Amino acid sequence: MPHILRVLEHSILTIGDKQGDAEFKPAHWEALLRFHDNGAGRRYYDIRHRGIRFKHYVGVLQAGDLTIEVLPKADAVPGETTRPTEDFDRWRHLLLRMLAEAGLLPVDTFQTALLHERPHSLLDLYLALFLGEVETLLHRGLVKRYRQREGQVKALKGTLLFGQHLARNVVHQERFYTRHQTYDADHLPHRLLRQALGLLPALTAHAGLRGRAARALLAWPELPAVRPTPALFARLRYDRKTAPYRPALRIARLLLLRLSPDLHSGPQDLVALFFNMNHIWEAYLLRTLQRLAPPTWTVSKPAKVVFWQADNNGQQSRMQPDILLHHPTHGRLVLDAKWKRPNGYHAENDLRQLFAYAQYYGATRVRLLYPQAGQEPAVEGEFTRPLHPAAGAPVIRCGVSYIRVGQYKEEVTNENATDIEVATGYLQCSITVELSAWGLVE
Repeated sequence: MPHILRVLEHSILTIGDKQGDAEFKPAHWEALLRFHDNGAGRRYYDIRHRGIRFKHYVGVLQAGDLTIEVLPKADAVPGETTRPTEDFDRWRHLLLRMLAEAGLLPVDTFQTALLHERPHSLLDLYLALFLGEVETLLHRGLVKRYRQREGQVKALKGTLLFGQHLARNVVHQERFYTRHQTYDADHLPHRLLRQALGLLPALTAHAGLRGRAARALLAWPELPAVRPTPALFARLRYDRKTAPYRPALRIARLLLLRLSPDLHSGPQDLVALFFNMNHIWEAYLLRTLQRLAPPTWTVSKPAKVVFWQADNNGQQSRMQPDILLHHPTHGRLVLDAKWKRPNGYHAENDLRQLFAYAQYYGATRVRLLYPQAGQEPAVEGEFTRPLHPAAGAPVIRCGVSYIRVGQYKEEVTNENATDIEVATGYLQCSITVELSAWGLVE
């Protein structure tokens, strides 16, 4: 059983904090300090005297023999120490469900047993998912392709490259230097997957996962290493034969590009796998709206657009709303998702941002979407400046909605209540009620 400490986003973890047999020790703090000083950890947490304060990132840190899971909570109070009575299992389950419904946890079905595995960390869950996909590919048989190859062969085939042949084979006249086609498993998806498999022993101490990784590596063909970059993954193309590779390659991309192993720091090796909670919230709401909105409405995330450019050096500023809804007759509705607690006060910068979106996209309705921590009511209002300065121009309605995910806070103690909608299998989400209030459902 791994030593796992669970904390909430924005909370403080201090040396000596314990949960069961897991304890945050000075050696763990020093490993996190080195990771922070190297620059990689600064986006995830701040260093305090004998402790750390987490930011708006959720995920997992693995420092030596200790795994720290950082979980989201809509009503978390910044700067507080996590209460030992906190319902970590519920917030962990909500995080996994949100990741899955946002498309960030590549599982085919919500009923997979991996979503209910309790003893292992979030990182182990991702590794188990990856190994499951790799084992499925091995069972199906790896796809082979034709590729061009140059080299020495003992039987003439393909095109004889005379220059290279004469330079290399004056003595060994039984050889031929040729360019020829070969049919094998050496292509980019297999190289990337093997490279991700090779990472696993350094990422987990779980004996079962390490054993599965070793067996998968033995069954995988020996292939040259590649330098993984976002551009390399962007080159991947899928067809009928390689479509089953997509889930495994999505996790491989995460492991190769997002993990930050500090494998040269002695016994306190550190690995970080974090997600920006703002991005999870935005992606979850986008996909939920795409699922629930009437077919007459188009729900999308617009591309970034340039709204300012400097004359002297061409420097540009761009904008990109989180969610844009469009209807042929009802116009546009711009939504901006913010994972934070406004505490009854709506940040002026958020309102200014919405006003700029409305003017640029010609939207007469814009809204802020905050997570609901209690029973906060929606707020309605309008901007004092209309959409256009002309007389009779439509006003811009601006509102604030608080979106609840899962049960109401008062229902959590009810053993019959559940965070999941029985009819659909998705998380309960109050955005279904908001659709009527926004005029999307008649």
